[in-house]
Amino acid sequence: MARNAEQQKIFNKERYIGRKAAKMAQDYVLQLLKQKLHIRNQGDPKNDIKPILEATKVKAKMGDFRLLGLNFTSSKIGFIQHFGFTGTRGASTVILEAERYHKNATQRDSSSVNLPSKDFYENIYQKSGAIDYLVKALAETRIDAVKATVNSLVVQLNTQDDGRK
Repeated sequence: MARNAEQQKIFNKERYIGRKAAKMAQDYVLQLLKQKLHIRNQGDPKNDIKPILEATKVKAKMGDFRLLGLNFTSSKIGFIQHFGFTGTRGASTVILEAERYHKNATQRDSSSVNLPSKDFYENIYQKSGAIDYLVKALAETRIDAVKATVNSLVVQLNTQDDGRK
């Protein structure tokens, strides 16, 4: 849809507000993950926790004219850590990469697993301050949008009353 200049200005403001709120929430979550998972910038390339940090993102979702919300994504590992898991881990093959092993794979038996939940993603928008920021900033832009709509209606009514454009 085509936007007029006033609508484009409001759209740009809301996009900026959404990006800033998303960054606030994402920074908070990444800091919390590093703290709870004890990540200390170790240069271990085989660290299984680094993909959680890379996959955890918060992005602003924009509609045609306004901010619709914030989208949170993370990896499967992150959500398993958040919600926990109780069940049976199936049997699988484990690849042994070190040279000290005489064979390159072994079979792991199925076992019961009880991984407690860590609540990483609990109320991230509120705890990061993104909700408060969105309430204040969007209130101003939405008021501007209403003012622009009313002004355009007044201009249309005035041109109709005069009989000329």
